[in-house]
Amino acid sequence: MDGVITVGPPPPAAPPPIRRELARKAFHVASASLPLLVWMSPHWLALAVLLPTAAVAVVVDWTRLRFRTPRYWFLRYTRRMLRHHERRRFAGATYMAVAYAAAVVLFPKPIAVMAMLFNGFGDAAAALVGKRFGRHRTAWGKSWEGFAAGLTVNLAVGLVISSLSGGVLPALAAVAGGTAAAVLEFLDLPVDDNVRVTLGGGGAAWLVAMLLA
Repeated sequence: MDGVITVGPPPPAAPPPIRRELARKAFHVASASLPLLVWMSPHWLALAVLLPTAAVAVVVDWTRLRFRTPRYWFLRYTRRMLRHHERRRFAGATYMAVAYAAAVVLFPKPIAVMAMLFNGFGDAAAALVGKRFGRHRTAWGKSWEGFAAGLTVNLAVGLVISSLSGGVLPALAAVAGGTAAAVLEFLDLPVDDNVRVTLGGGGAAWLVAMLLA
């Protein structure tokens, strides 16, 4: 015989891209519980939750990247949700935790909450609409349909938070932040999108609010 045919169960099929994206963005949407906590809680309590959460996320990711056994167990339960580059670098969830903690440290409460919702809702809308309905794509793979969806959700989020902020967040600043977050999500940039959407969108809103004060 020229070779041996080994019969065995086939390897588990990878989930279709849209199913994997749904799972990832369900996590994004679930992260809206954190801005709700920030909105409802005193500043010290929000920091007491988000700063340790970010620290734990960084330690867990650093440990699994450095040591084989933690890496095995981490990938066993998360492999199907991770993008390929996240298997050898920090995961998007870690960047999200760090960005959310930084937003609460850097920005006034309404802007921090809005910035986190840009990432939780706007980024999810852009990704899901782009995956499902995107027809007009850029050279780097993003779709204009996804951009439009993300921008629409961001503007809606920004205007709602502006109306609830008691004048702390002017509507123009909310629009500027939502637009910046959508653009930063759309562009192909080296910084993780959880960081650039949250801190870029919040930073743009904060800057405009300062100029209007």
